[in-house]
Amino acid sequence: MSLLSDVNVVRTQVTANSGGGGSYLNPSSINEGDTTRITLLGDKSLAGYEVWGTNSEGKRTSMKFRTQPAREDIQTRADEEGVSLKGDEKAKGFYAFFVWNYDAEKVQAFQFSQASLIDPIIASLSDEEIGAEPHAYDFKLSATGTGMDKRYAAMCVPGKRRQPAVEKKVTAAWEEVQEAGADLSNLLVGADVFKSVIP
Repeated sequence: MSLLSDVNVVRTQVTANSGGGGSYLNPSSINEGDTTRITLLGDKSLAGYEVWGTNSEGKRTSMKFRTQPAREDIQTRADEEGVSLKGDEKAKGFYAFFVWNYDAEKVQAFQFSQASLIDPIIASLSDEEIGAEPHAYDFKLSATGTGMDKRYAAMCVPGKRRQPAVEKKVTAAWEEVQEAGADLSNLLVGADVFKSVIP
């Protein structure tokens, strides 16, 4: 099954990301001059839209939507969640994958909305050869600049999981996460993607 089979390709503009814990790989955590190597896990991905506002504590917070929301949808959700809006917010596309971070040696949820990451990752996964066997490839993520001038890059390279010992380690960690009920769609309701959400 293709990693992109359940996803409509979303084209986006660069947008800010929030920080996160050790179970989440945020592009903002990639420092200038560093390279973070990842491999995609499983056969599911998530694409959606997010809108940023301010919560009751004065902190920036995002509201996520499965499909592109109308202005009324954004306002309704903001009212429900107690989020303040300026009135000019726009929904921006994002993607999310479960990944193995070789540097951290752990499974992480990787959500990103930067066009400089989306374009090369989606283009690589749309390639016939890579798309047929995406787990045989890795992505090297890097950044240049800082603050508002920070720019990201992603490069597809032959994967370390072609080595049996690496594949065994990554597969064991991924199976453990799956058994705990990991689900990327939890992002849409603000729940932990590493835990099962009972409806």
